[in-house]
Amino acid sequence: MQNAKSRLHSLLALALTVALVAPALWAQREESRDHEKLDKTFKVNTERDFRLRLEVDAGQVRVLPGASEDQLTVHLFYTKKQFRHDFRFNEQENRLEIRFDKDGWFDHDHHGLDAELEIELPRDAKLRADCNIKAGEIDMQLGGLRIVDFAMRVMAGEVNLDFNQPNRVEMESLVLNTKIGESKFRHLGNARFRSADINGGIGEMTIDFNGAMLADAVAEVDLDIGETVVALPQEAGTKLSVSKFLFLSQIDLPFAVRKDGRYYYTDDYGTGGKDFQLRISSGIGELRIERP
Repeated sequence: MQNAKSRLHSLLALALTVALVAPALWAQREESRDHEKLDKTFKVNTERDFRLRLEVDAGQVRVLPGASEDQLTVHLFYTKKQFRHDFRFNEQENRLEIRFDKDGWFDHDHHGLDAELEIELPRDAKLRADCNIKAGEIDMQLGGLRIVDFAMRVMAGEVNLDFNQPNRVEMESLVLNTKIGESKFRHLGNARFRSADINGGIGEMTIDFNGAMLADAVAEVDLDIGETVVALPQEAGTKLSVSKFLFLSQIDLPFAVRKDGRYYYTDDYGTGGKDFQLRISSGIGELRIERP
């Protein structure tokens, strides 16, 4: 019980830090005695898989496609007394680790706190990314890249992730895990994943599977507490199974589906060449399933 309380207090502290992070105005940021502004570029080998590991304690994090085919650029703006950064680039292994750490999680003096990280990804590198963010406001625009696999875990904060264009390679695995806060995952079909594992903790979540879905893609969604909207893809027929948490789960299926045993089927499942299998484990709260 004591460990559970300690973890809860830690999460609340992270959420508090999120609320105190200032909005990004990158072009207007200026280095000062208290703040540092940093721009760093790394050249990657596009003939091999490029591995990126991101470890962030807190801040506003933005990830997007860059202008270069083979360069990754990092922009940092932060309060010197509160944050530290570390870049570990292994050219032989084609691997980059970015760490952005916060000192004094439980300090009460947050006046003038700034923490902003922006990453411009190389357009032609085959990317394997593993992102761990404790607290923050996260915006990831990942369309049009070559992502082989992608994992993101967020402890607390607001998450917006969008594949606004199709991924240029097939993605082996997509893992999205958020613990506390509001999450919006858009156009996940454009990720072109073979398998996806999505886990929601406490808060609101939107999961949109529309996009250029691979044939026979499979996804699992595990929900704990909160309100969730799942948009089924228009581009693929769907086989859906939903398990509920006793009477505490409210499930809304407003569209016409065919029920056969424990599964639901859209009318075009098995007829259009693309079939999507989705398994949802609902928790406490409302689950609404839509097909725009």
